[in-house]
Amino acid sequence: MLSTILCILASLIGTAITAFYFRRNLIRIAEKNKTIESKPKRVMNYPLTVLWYGYLLVFFVGLSVNNLIFD
Repeated sequence: MLSTILCILASLIGTAITAFYFRRNLIRIAEKNKTIESKPKRVMNYPLTVLWYGYLLVFFVGLSVNNLIFD
């Protein structure tokens, strides 16, 4: 029971940290894009960031759901 609670707590903390760094990196990319002239280069800064943080978010949410459903 304690290990389940610790796993849920760790996954919730991981979700919060992922959301924090995702927001921080989007702000950083927006600042960086102000100095780039080419629109294709500006647009290409986003996909890998969104893909990586989307993967992390799905992982931590899935870990939470898994620990809530399967005690």
